[in-house]
Amino acid sequence: MTLNIVPWGDEPIFEWDEYNETEIWKHCVTSFEVEECFENPYWAAPHNKAKSDPRNYGDRYRIKGQTQGGRKLFVIIQYKGGEVIRPITAFESAGKT
Repeated sequence: MTLNIVPWGDEPIFEWDEYNETEIWKHCVTSFEVEECFENPYWAAPHNKAKSDPRNYGDRYRIKGQTQGGRKLFVIIQYKGGEVIRPITAFESAGKT
């Protein structure tokens, strides 16, 4: 469930491959944890560079969410269209989510 109006809806389809799973693992985050953030209430907003560089960042979003275990994560995703999103990176959030 989301607290935002987002283009991918309430049940996104995650696009995973070795590249993005390895990228988030560098920050000690698993793909399972990223997906859990979308099962709980989360905050979503366009990437900070979406307006200044829409060609490269117009389809990117910042997500602040929480896993079932209470771990607060910050996730960058790429919106691929329809219900499909591709996590780009994820790391533990030091701030309040």
